[in-house]
Amino acid sequence: MENIYKKWITFMLVLIWVSMGLFLEIGGPTMIDLRIRFNCTSEDVARSVSAQGFGIFIGALIGGSTVDAMGSWRFLLVTASVAMASLAVMAMPFYINLTFLWFMFLITGGAAGLINVAGQRILLELWRDKVASPMHAMHMGFGIGALISPLIINPFLAVLQFKDTSELTNTTSYPDQEFIVLQESRVQYAFVTIAICAAVLGSPFFVFPFVKCWRGGRDGYDHMDGKPETQSASSGRTRRFLDAINPASYAGGDFKYGLTVFIIILILYMNLVGGEQLFGNFIRTFSVDELKFPRNEASYLDTVYWGCFTLGRFTGSVLANCVSIRKLFIMDLFLNLTAITLADIFATRNQSTLWAFTAIVGFFIAPLFPAGISYINTQIEVSGLVLTLVVFASGFGHLFYTWVEGALYESYGPRTILYAMQFSSIFVCLIALVFVAISFKRGDRLKDLEQNLVVNSKGDDSTISADMGYTQLDQTSISTQSED
Repeated sequence: MENIYKKWITFMLVLIWVSMGLFLEIGGPTMIDLRIRFNCTSEDVARSVSAQGFGIFIGALIGGSTVDAMGSWRFLLVTASVAMASLAVMAMPFYINLTFLWFMFLITGGAAGLINVAGQRILLELWRDKVASPMHAMHMGFGIGALISPLIINPFLAVLQFKDTSELTNTTSYPDQEFIVLQESRVQYAFVTIAICAAVLGSPFFVFPFVKCWRGGRDGYDHMDGKPETQSASSGRTRRFLDAINPASYAGGDFKYGLTVFIIILILYMNLVGGEQLFGNFIRTFSVDELKFPRNEASYLDTVYWGCFTLGRFTGSVLANCVSIRKLFIMDLFLNLTAITLADIFATRNQSTLWAFTAIVGFFIAPLFPAGISYINTQIEVSGLVLTLVVFASGFGHLFYTWVEGALYESYGPRTILYAMQFSSIFVCLIALVFVAISFKRGDRLKDLEQNLVVNSKGDDSTISADMGYTQLDQTSISTQSED
């Protein structure tokens, strides 16, 4: 029965990540229409979309400070975040003001930060040492949502014709734009549709905490609410706070190693997610401005990217069952670097090569995020604070890369997207290889913990919790771990 609950919760998390893919990736396919609707430049829209990154910081900070104490009630936190993001998306196009648009993107980013911290913590607690495959599957949901998003949006986008073609009647020409609008944009309906779909996909998570309360101890997940430790009132809170911010608490008492991993997490995920979001947000605009793609084909290019992104994460989920996470992580790094290098050289030659390399880049960049989380989990305990660092770095990367590329795009042209992607892939590969080299001799933390469990189970059961030290939330269930 417990295993069934694990699978259902994992499936609901996949739906949440589909929802997040829908609302978080709406900026890319609609960028040109937002330019038209707000009568502004790509840089202005990119600056507004980059507010998602700043929102992710805020969500990560709030989530990291509360998620470990919430128990299974963090399910409500996830659902409330989806509802908040849905309302923000619905409101975006109805008030023609760039400051308002920036603020709405900020809210969707904040919701994504909360969802990332809480959802990944739930999954790590459920699956522990078997988390690699479920982690890839959950993050695959994001690709599914981002894949569906352009398909929902496309019917509502403006039909464009470039000005260097023959003049047409019954058209609208916008100043400072390189195209003529043949059919006006109805992008506001796309935002409303995305918002409704996201809210519906997030609704099952709202029900779970109430089912859990009704079932009481029968669902096998009482331990997710934890048991309060018996500590004196004078020292308990201070001690818990100091332990929470101490890198040694997550690295088996090794402060230097824990701090090193924290720094690597920040640098790695800033550049990884920055490059990933950069390509997803700008590929449609790039295809229209650089290679003069028609509207439908440009939207389908977005779909190809996110479709192959989803396929890449599915492939990673399958391979995680039969390949060690270290080998899988290293393989992903080199394949991603190779794909982006070839795209930088060949992608702009014609429309066919852009189609091909969009698919290739999407496929090989996708597994890196969940593979990185799974590999980090073998080296240190991935608690709420560690997930906060991951999401914080992801938000900063999203903000930094999108904002900077918006300025580069306007000043130096569309090809700067590929140069920025090349920089990101090289830096990610280097920092990740440094991490693997540093951690090589330490082995797998989870396997060591499992061996300690086996040894301790032969003696006094009361010593298991202290020796395991995986997470305080799971201390009451460690003795039944072998039954999972």
